[in-house]
Amino acid sequence: MHQKNRTMRAATLMAATSIVAFSSGGSMAQEQDGADEGADAISEVIVTARRREESILETPISISAITGDDLQAKGITSFNQLADSVPGINISNVSVGAGRNDRSFQQITLRGFVPSNANSTLTATFINGVPVASATAISSVSDPARLEILRGPQAAYFGRNTFAGAVNVVTRMPGDEFGGNVSVMAGTRNNLDLQGSVDGPIIADKLGFRLNVHHFSKDGSYGNQANPNETLGDQSTTSVNLLLTLQATENFSAKLFGLYSEDDDGPHVTGTIATNEVRVVNGVAVALSPTGQQVVSNATGLSVAPPAGVATAPIIVPNRSNCLVNGLLRGIDAATEAVVTRPWFCGTAPSVDRNFFPVQNTLEDPLLARSLADPRHRIVSPSKGVKGYGLVREYIHAHLNLDYKFGESGFLLSSLTGLNGEFYSELADLDNYNSTLINNTSPSTTGAGRRTSWDFPFLVERETYDFSQELRLTYDKEGPFTGVLGASYLKTTIWNDLVNIQAEVLNAGGPSNCVPFNTNGNSNRNCYTGGVGQIPIETNGVFFGASYQFTDALKLNLEGRYQRDNVKGIASAGTLAGGSTVGAATAVAFGIPAGFYPGGSTIVEKTYSNFLPRVIVQYDFNDDLMGYASYSKGVNVGAGTFNTGFLALNQDGINAAVALGLKVVQEPEKITNYEVGVKGKFLDGRLTVQSAAYFAKWKDQLNSAATTYLVGVTPTQVSGFLNTGDVELQGLEVELLAKPTNRLDLSFAASLNDSSIKSFKNNVTSQITGVIGDGFKGNQLPSSSKLSANAGAQYTAPLAAVADGQWFARADVSWKDKIYLDASNTVWLDPRTVVNLRAGVSRGDLGLEVYVLNAFDDDSPTSIASGGVILPNFALSAPSGLLLGLPELRTVGARLSYKF
Repeated sequence: MHQKNRTMRAATLMAATSIVAFSSGGSMAQEQDGADEGADAISEVIVTARRREESILETPISISAITGDDLQAKGITSFNQLADSVPGINISNVSVGAGRNDRSFQQITLRGFVPSNANSTLTATFINGVPVASATAISSVSDPARLEILRGPQAAYFGRNTFAGAVNVVTRMPGDEFGGNVSVMAGTRNNLDLQGSVDGPIIADKLGFRLNVHHFSKDGSYGNQANPNETLGDQSTTSVNLLLTLQATENFSAKLFGLYSEDDDGPHVTGTIATNEVRVVNGVAVALSPTGQQVVSNATGLSVAPPAGVATAPIIVPNRSNCLVNGLLRGIDAATEAVVTRPWFCGTAPSVDRNFFPVQNTLEDPLLARSLADPRHRIVSPSKGVKGYGLVREYIHAHLNLDYKFGESGFLLSSLTGLNGEFYSELADLDNYNSTLINNTSPSTTGAGRRTSWDFPFLVERETYDFSQELRLTYDKEGPFTGVLGASYLKTTIWNDLVNIQAEVLNAGGPSNCVPFNTNGNSNRNCYTGGVGQIPIETNGVFFGASYQFTDALKLNLEGRYQRDNVKGIASAGTLAGGSTVGAATAVAFGIPAGFYPGGSTIVEKTYSNFLPRVIVQYDFNDDLMGYASYSKGVNVGAGTFNTGFLALNQDGINAAVALGLKVVQEPEKITNYEVGVKGKFLDGRLTVQSAAYFAKWKDQLNSAATTYLVGVTPTQVSGFLNTGDVELQGLEVELLAKPTNRLDLSFAASLNDSSIKSFKNNVTSQITGVIGDGFKGNQLPSSSKLSANAGAQYTAPLAAVADGQWFARADVSWKDKIYLDASNTVWLDPRTVVNLRAGVSRGDLGLEVYVLNAFDDDSPTSIASGGVILPNFALSAPSGLLLGLPELRTVGARLSYKF
């Protein structure tokens, strides 16, 4: 993604155009009447949190609504930037065990509710109320009307996966006259952002359209230690949006929206911090404990005297641990397990050593090309998926909204049909260190053409499709009663494949004759470490909402959804056997019929039924101030509900799963939420306030569990999810907007999201720290900031000597508190502050602005997960380090825009 010439041309064009445009104005701009004497009221924001348009200050829900103009003023172009500017939201692009930090994984944590895995979400995303498969779609809607963040369970109107809340983007409608806008932005590290939109009537008062095209690309903020000519974290996105609106008759209207986007990113950027030093002695990697002993197997805790020559051998992974912890061998039963002293991290996570990380071995040779060209172990067609290191993603969304109004009766019948399709294909160097000094000792099938050095390339592919249909009858007529009654259907199918193509890449053999890649030659390890996992979830629901105005001040809102979720556990199709064999002992242990299950067939199936109510009492203290209190329930029936991946393991693997406590069927996660809030406007509408306090009980929280067992001397992992958590969460949220004068706009928002663990179990955390059982009680949940805040100010004034000219200056400051690694609360990331600065001038419809993002170059990591240093002998296969999501560094640029 090297575009220096294109970026320079764009910057030159921007400068030349702006000089000509602004110098052409010769008269003095007129002073705004009363600009220093007072201010107009803050513009009313309309939201659709209850599937009808209403003022945000009259909607009894905790909501943050960011208009399209606000998104543009703040320069928000990605979901990560949105999280920086909205308190109470954290975005993680690095997951436990994934070993990578990229856009293939975007975990949304709202109010501290952390999803259990990458395939499950507790905060659902929508476009115009239509569910979308991932947050990718939200970022791909160009120039929206607004973006709504709804906090708390939203099951009644938005359905499944709105356990913690919902994010809904609302598209901008076409104008009554033909018009549009174009903009070009160029910045450091080859940042380039091109946007254009055009809209208007096709047939006056009947048929309208709006077309948006957007392209964004940039180089990464970090160099690659293994390849000085490459940056890590390169990104490129191209998207197209089209909206068609039809007003066929006075009573019938339709809206058709379509979206297509594609990402083409370079190698990911991950900060790695290791607990053990790794040196290379005569081409062999040697892991050393803090005492200087050689680590032989983390699964058994063995260590021996180091070989000769270690002291002078080159270091390829430094030891950054700052403490020793008394962990457990497996982290399952403290009474029977041996205590293992391990190097770990206490307090603030150490910074990344830039002399060693970030790094990826991104050699793309004929062996890699041949492996990626073979379709037999890929979900995504080789012609469409990655052809080298990096990420390729394609997203397609479409929805059709039909509305029929029954005259003046107050009844409106609506149909909302949605389709989503997404795939991503990502190849990463999963070891995340420079392994080129380690000899390749893997067996070769041909004895020729294999790589000379060891490596660990890993291919991750996922494909998701869903279909949704909603029918809704709304009654809204002047009077004390309004209501809605509807039914909905949603079917989602996810295919996953995790493929270790290391054997294919290191050797001349291809996927048709996969060979073991570990040095001892055990045949249990082959090209396929994952296999195709199909996760189908089908949801039917009926919902209602009713509001009754008892007095001029008192209103009662009753809402609810009855929901049935049908979930299937599907046999893997990606193993060499082409399916899963459940033996007699396994069948007895887990209540699953014995036999062979071909890939794609159903092993287990269950339907969950839940009624999810919300009751809101709303009281208007006066025309400008409202208070509310609510009670609601939510449920999450997600991808972690069934564990079927371990069923095909041998008896040793089954025994390890039993010891871990794994079951095939898990219970859905449940939440009960209590909330009170106030909303109002003051000072003649020049100050608006929203505030909410909540208390929630999270039951049957799903948490991951994993352990290793030995096949010969090779550690092999078994993993799954368990209902092992109960948590209480409480918080306070406040948002203020102020307009002291017509020239000055101020904003402030803050969030306290506190959590208290009541019960928790995670053997990996216990294995590392020794904390188990009641030792977690009272701790905070990980991956979320307890405190966060942001503030913004913009000053706008006439531009002297330029007719119809203005200038502005803007500053936005975002602060997020520390983030814990896990429930033991022993390791954390320090708080992070991001300051963005903007200034610009405009003349009529032409505007020019300059900006500095992350002005003070805060390089504090944005997310943290436990990980491991992968060696040829897997001596450090258990968590032996940290994976850090590294932020974008300071970016300077300019943007030229024109409206017509």
